[in-house]
Amino acid sequence: MTAILANIAGKLIKMVILGAVAVAGVICGKKYRDKKEAGKAADEEKP
Repeated sequence: MTAILANIAGKLIKMVILGAVAVAGVICGKKYRDKKEAGKAADEEKP
């Protein structure tokens, strides 16, 4: 029984870590895209 609970706990920890990495990737990707679009908009404003 202890081995089963330890296995579940290990999988939950991995799931939380992978979820955090996924959320961080989404946040960084959105910031990168916003910065890229802002630079592109600034370039289009210049004649």
